[in-house]
Amino acid sequence: MSKYKFKVHSAIYSCDASSSTTVSGYDVTQKVQGLLRDNNKDGVLNIDSSIIENSNADSKKCFAILATVVYPDGKILTRFCSCSEGSTIDLKMSGVVCSF
Repeated sequence: MSKYKFKVHSAIYSCDASSSTTVSGYDVTQKVQGLLRDNNKDGVLNIDSSIIENSNADSKKCFAILATVVYPDGKILTRFCSCSEGSTIDLKMSGVVCSF
């Protein structure tokens, strides 16, 4: 079992809208929280068809996540990460630390 704990506040992906004025956004917060809880991913997410529906190499999607990480030493950080489909995010180290 992972020594880390994760709370996903928001996880979304959207389609490339370079040829459109409308951008479709999809909320996958619960799906990602479930992956982190059930699959013991240790905070590593492959941004692929396990998260993104209608995954398609010809039309890459953009993904973003805001999550709080509780580290084994008790440190608590909230991190924001974003990437394109096909990337890997390690929530323990990726992105930027947010302060509120």
